[in-house]
Amino acid sequence: MPKYYISSPVENMRAAADQKSEVISQAFFSEEITLLEDRGEWAHIATTVDQYQGWIKQKGICRREKNYPTSEIGSHSSVKIKRCSAHLYGYPDTIFGPILTLPFESRLELHQEIDQRWLKVATPDNQVGFVQRGDVEIKDGSEFSTYNTQQMCELSHFFLGLPYTWGGRSSFGYDCSGFVQMLYRQCGIFLPRDSKDQCSWSGFIETPFDSLKAGDLIFFGYDHDKIRHVGLFLSQDQFIHAAAVVENAPYIRLSRLVDSAWNGTGYYNYRTARTFR
Repeated sequence: MPKYYISSPVENMRAAADQKSEVISQAFFSEEITLLEDRGEWAHIATTVDQYQGWIKQKGICRREKNYPTSEIGSHSSVKIKRCSAHLYGYPDTIFGPILTLPFESRLELHQEIDQRWLKVATPDNQVGFVQRGDVEIKDGSEFSTYNTQQMCELSHFFLGLPYTWGGRSSFGYDCSGFVQMLYRQCGIFLPRDSKDQCSWSGFIETPFDSLKAGDLIFFGYDHDKIRHVGLFLSQDQFIHAAAVVENAPYIRLSRLVDSAWNGTGYYNYRTARTFR
């Protein structure tokens, strides 16, 4: 059975097969997807990691007969972008400019370690290129490294200042639930896509605010059935999140639970918290 992957840096997933339709999520480079329907220049897909469905342009998809990356090229078959963005080059030199710029978590098939600086790689659509070793993590054995809760919280600061992006799931711009979903994924925990579904996810239990600990998720909304926002609790009264409406700061930032915007008297008048079981 053929496999389908995203071959462009980021693809907006829309509610309908129409460029003017609402963006509901994103799929990013090297993600495996399920092709649900082929409709000319549009494709109805589901992202494998969370089964979220939407419409994207066909040109951002490639078909393969084998898994990507394969396990046939050596003990280290793939690399993963570890920067917020990294360039893929057509030659092992920066002077000719990049052929693609890829977001965090993008995977590339490793063909050859050229020298201490350059790696020869291939994309899901079999385009050969070169990436700098300092931009990637090389798979150690069968899996990439995973984070513990403390490391996840430390990693979250790496993304400070990235723009809030409606539906965003890549390091070119996250929305609130896409951001915490990505962070938990680094720990091997695969959350639902939207904040309301994350809040009700069976892998979490409710935790009182006086028991909050680093790595817990805090949710904001109008009531239990109208969760609209999520952030990652860090310490004391501080949390990190991606938001655009509140505080006139449309980027990933640190905020405090005691501030009027977030203490229950501001934009959202209800909040609850969840901890991983």
